[in-house]
Amino acid sequence: MTSVFDAWREQIEAHERDAAAFGGGHGHGHGHGHGQGHGRRAFTNANRALDPFRTDDPVLNGLYSVLGNDADVLDVGGGAGRYALPLATRARHVTVVEPSEDSVEMLNDRAAEAGLTNVTAINEPWEDAETPAANVVLCSMVLHHVADAAPFVAKMQEHAKDRVVLVEMMETPGSLETPFFDRVYGSAPTPLPGLRNVLDLLWAMNIFPDVTMLSAEPAVLDADRDVALEHLRGRLSVREGTEMDGRLRAAADELLLETPAGFVVRGVAPQRHAMVTWRPM
Repeated sequence: MTSVFDAWREQIEAHERDAAAFGGGHGHGHGHGHGQGHGRRAFTNANRALDPFRTDDPVLNGLYSVLGNDADVLDVGGGAGRYALPLATRARHVTVVEPSEDSVEMLNDRAAEAGLTNVTAINEPWEDAETPAANVVLCSMVLHHVADAAPFVAKMQEHAKDRVVLVEMMETPGSLETPFFDRVYGSAPTPLPGLRNVLDLLWAMNIFPDVTMLSAEPAVLDADRDVALEHLRGRLSVREGTEMDGRLRAAADELLLETPAGFVVRGVAPQRHAMVTWRPM
């Protein structure tokens, strides 16, 4: 009988095979970095610059409720600081473990611009990194890329003095592009694990977390239609001006809807993040 751990690995490996079959354009576009990652990676939406002092981010506000003030935070796969930099405005210190050199460079530049001197980056995969323990160990939108997830989670537990926090989604971000894959290629890639899979994994490790569902957010591709279309070309490995691009443009005419928040995809539900927390055993 296939174990939960085997099923998790098989799902990620199936996704990677599909990524290769579709040209490799969609394998890791939304993650913040992960244990299997490479040293450098292209800029992604997850790395776009955001105000570290923003107050309208449901995930960030959920993290504040767990973090409290004056804590040490360890952000596993923290990318360019989407959450690390805002958390640093309240935490004693934030350590980001991130395998991408590009992301670490952006993180350091943005910390300096914001005047934050309590952020340290470790440019290594989590599996290899040597880090001090922290009050809170955070891992946001990373675990669903990690095939060997059990030791990855176990290491987070070992480094958490007070609490481990995972941020994941009901459905992984690739669901936003699924309707376009169907129209361009006739099929869509195997999805990466979502929240249900994460909970199965944790339960199999005898971890029984608290789960807080955060307010739903529109699944926005971009505020600019041309930028949204370029994003889709990159995710689907479609070259502009080709026959596939014609199918993509036709799909965009049908599926992209303009809203006050930006362009969303017809039929794709709003994104629901979950904050999964537990105290280390």
